[in-house]
Amino acid sequence: MLKKISSIILIALMAVFISGCGLDKGTASDLPANSGQNKKPSSNEVKEIHGMMENIERLNLFVDNAQTGKDDKIRLTRYTIEGDPIFHDLAYHDSKLTVKIDTTEDKFGQGEISTYVCKGIRKHESETETKFILEECPDVTDLLTIFHDVDKEDYFSFELKYGVGKKNVINTKEQKLIKDLQNGETVAVSDFQFSKKEMNAIYKLMIFSNYLGEKKLSKECNQKPYEGYDMHVWINSGERHFEWSECDKSYDGQEMSELVANILEILKKNSTYQSLPEVKGQYE
Repeated sequence: MLKKISSIILIALMAVFISGCGLDKGTASDLPANSGQNKKPSSNEVKEIHGMMENIERLNLFVDNAQTGKDDKIRLTRYTIEGDPIFHDLAYHDSKLTVKIDTTEDKFGQGEISTYVCKGIRKHESETETKFILEECPDVTDLLTIFHDVDKEDYFSFELKYGVGKKNVINTKEQKLIKDLQNGETVAVSDFQFSKKEMNAIYKLMIFSNYLGEKKLSKECNQKPYEGYDMHVWINSGERHFEWSECDKSYDGQEMSELVANILEILKKNSTYQSLPEVKGQYE
């Protein structure tokens, strides 16, 4: 059953541009009711919607808790192409993992609830995929596989403008890089490229931030100077555009700002970027 769902992730990646995401690392409490794929998950719910993830950090926390023997419980809700939820309720208690899979709301599924008792759960990461694997579990092994291989897509590129006045630019579509030296000068590279490994890492960050989801973002900011952000993402035949400021402290605003911070960490390790002059001034 799980393998069937995993097999359609890549096919359905661009099927629907929906939903938001969260990064609440809360502790265990009551499992959430079905909130629908267009609503944000509760603190103890993780959603997988056609290959995009919401609240993935909560699943990471659950794995950490289970591996250290700490009781915890979460719900993983996965949506079919038709938009029907399949619930996976995971509970770790007394050194065992109980997994309950509910397909009663899947109109094309088996319409049943199955319960498995497993030894535990672990995460395996590679450059192109992230897998959550159930250990010593009858009939089921792979809980969730998330693919982040840019070579599997027909096309993937992005442009990010950021900083005060959005003078810094990363444009993989035009292979352009601009660095603001903050003294009235900028330096540009006209043939900039990330390595495949770096692009896969950035693509992974975007998937984990549910970049295809609808985001409620604000460009307003009542401080001067302030950092602004403008991001275009091109994936296959689709395009997404986001614009916000550092003053946007909403859930989506903080999620997108964290995404940018993580992309910049990858950029700073790039050899071409490291060869550029240091910032010479400072905005006040």
